[in-house]
Amino acid sequence: MDRPQVFAVVFLAVALLNAQQSLLFIPANDASFTITPKRKSYKIGEKIDFTYRVRNISHAEIFVPRTVWEVKCGNPPHVWAWLEDSTGKHLMPGYAGSCLGPDPIDKLSAAQRMEKDAVLVKPMAYIEGSFDLDTNIFIKELKPGRYRLEAVLYGWKSERFDEAQGLSLETMKHPFLSGELAASQSIELTN
Repeated sequence: MDRPQVFAVVFLAVALLNAQQSLLFIPANDASFTITPKRKSYKIGEKIDFTYRVRNISHAEIFVPRTVWEVKCGNPPHVWAWLEDSTGKHLMPGYAGSCLGPDPIDKLSAAQRMEKDAVLVKPMAYIEGSFDLDTNIFIKELKPGRYRLEAVLYGWKSERFDEAQGLSLETMKHPFLSGELAASQSIELTN
């Protein structure tokens, strides 16, 4: 094989892998994400409880995250939230990504893991979940007043799956939400 043929074969292989990835993972704009605080007002130091809704606004069934946390230990959350004060400062909690001992999820195939972590949503249907933002973490920085509760839904990143995992995911017959979606609501903090 001469050099142009080798280049063409490599280019074709990369194009096929990218096509496979694009069929497995769809952009976040195929879904909508909204949040609703349980109340409009919270005391400083109180957990802010809110529900979130992920709606499939595409014309095909898609997999979206089933819960806030991925089932595989050490991964970032699917839903994360923080507060923004009147000056634009973000008050964000951290998250612990460590685990104790081996993770039994590691023994599962990518499809088996996604069966636990994802839910198939039909067009225009939605799933709901909840999240508690613990404000005690940054209580010293909070003052009574209006804040914006902000949250992000994180889908899956295609680059986190190798070729074998991609083949495993293909057995699920529907694409997975990729990228991120943001939502916000106004709340008030009181003493």
